[in-house]
Amino acid sequence: MVPTIRRLWRSDKAETSSHDSDAPSSETDSVKSAPKNIGLFSATAMGVSLMIGSGIFSTPASILRLVGTPAMTLILWGLGAIISYGGATAFIELGLMYRKNGGTMRFLAHGFPRPKIIFAYLFAWVMVMCIRPGAIAANGPVIGKYWLYAAGASHTDGWQARGVGFGCITFVTAINIFSAKWSLRLINLLTVVKIIVLLIIVISGIVAAAGGINIEKNDNWSRGFTGTSKDAHSYASALTKVFWAYDGFTNLVYSLGELRKPERNLPWSIGGSVVIVGFLYIMANVAFFFVVPLDVAINSEEILAAEFTYRVFGHSVGRVALPVFIGLSVLGAICAQTYGVSRLLDSANEVGFVPYGHRICGNNKKLGTPVYSLVIMYGLTMIYLLAPPPGKVFDLLVDFVQWSTWLFYGLTAAGAIVLRFTKPQHSLRSFKSFHPLNILFIIFCIYITIFPFVPPKGGSTDAPYPYYLSPLLGVITTVAGLVPWYFRMVWWPKKSGVDLVAWVKEEADGPVSEDPIKDDSLELDTKA
Repeated sequence: MVPTIRRLWRSDKAETSSHDSDAPSSETDSVKSAPKNIGLFSATAMGVSLMIGSGIFSTPASILRLVGTPAMTLILWGLGAIISYGGATAFIELGLMYRKNGGTMRFLAHGFPRPKIIFAYLFAWVMVMCIRPGAIAANGPVIGKYWLYAAGASHTDGWQARGVGFGCITFVTAINIFSAKWSLRLINLLTVVKIIVLLIIVISGIVAAAGGINIEKNDNWSRGFTGTSKDAHSYASALTKVFWAYDGFTNLVYSLGELRKPERNLPWSIGGSVVIVGFLYIMANVAFFFVVPLDVAINSEEILAAEFTYRVFGHSVGRVALPVFIGLSVLGAICAQTYGVSRLLDSANEVGFVPYGHRICGNNKKLGTPVYSLVIMYGLTMIYLLAPPPGKVFDLLVDFVQWSTWLFYGLTAAGAIVLRFTKPQHSLRSFKSFHPLNILFIIFCIYITIFPFVPPKGGSTDAPYPYYLSPLLGVITTVAGLVPWYFRMVWWPKKSGVDLVAWVKEEADGPVSEDPIKDDSLELDTKA
């Protein structure tokens, strides 16, 4: 395995060197390209690194509590892999058609251009204002919980965990500010760590099942579906957490302008990341519930993986070493999230969404990184990290950011189907997704945006907040974006005469210039 990783890493670096010296290809002759920093290994790592974040280590216990039995949790994890792959194929098709930074924002603009690319604007709004900063804020304390557990702390939650998260998020932001290449190297390194940690869990679970490790026997798998929940709200909440763990296969599309050889690298990296992660997730759940008794698993909350490693490896390795590496795995997710969302904010400025955008967006001339975009995202993340009161903040933030996430992911997959009919001869469509899988993906996106509002069986949950609060916050945040959308995309063009949707028509059938939208009244164009 190590020689293979080393060979891929060297190939990635070799592509960078060759690209720096090559003349522009025919694909980009007419396009002022972004620096091509991302090869196949880094592209795959961006997806794997974000998917294997806190989700697989922090949500299995919550999912088990919601659905009742390990057998049903395994079905949900498998279903999540299939559905995510169906969505991933839509993003691959669209990514090859529109190969610029911005990803989902651009896909929605082309799939649903009327009225005034409203879905693209609202997606950029919620992605920058809540989805990414909320997700990073949710991941930060998870690192703290695992590292405090490794340190033997009696309390692994509350402000101590948030303090560790604060330090980790600050470190990652600083790395992203000072070097894009070192940010990618850190993502690559931590991706290798993630895969090794999950492989250790999977292999040790298999050895334990075969009797090679002396552990306490339990009836988690022999009980089958006895005790499985029949509550629709519980399944909606459980699927929200499953898809939280699979969310990440889209991360690369926000940096498509930096991807080399997209015809090869995009399908292999996005599709491959879902397959790799799906297999590891399913096998990790088998291992978790073979080793950890049901009652202990349910009460372990976000540190189920640490409970597993302690029971399998004992104190030194299981309680100290592996939880440290699990924390590093979550750190890798924060690295990938931070890298991707700063590029989205720059892309939103490029198409004219951000007033006075040249002052806060774009790469710093000296560092070559989007410094102000990263600082803005850091500030928003700190609000989500530090403002909520102590308690079940993780579950609240996960459910909050997931509502808007899967609403727009479902719309994007629908856009891929629409564009197959409205743009059947698109010059860059070199990959076609499978529509039945796209439709399955859309159906489940609808399910997890509607059913969280269905009252749970018995009318209440054990959460310290109403069951509808998280999705309601998602709705409110999304709808709030209609106000800036109206003033920016409807009122301002009428007043100034600036066409902020012309770029959609210009790049509809192929590559065009990446010059930002010019809006002299708001000083949006950057002067050479």
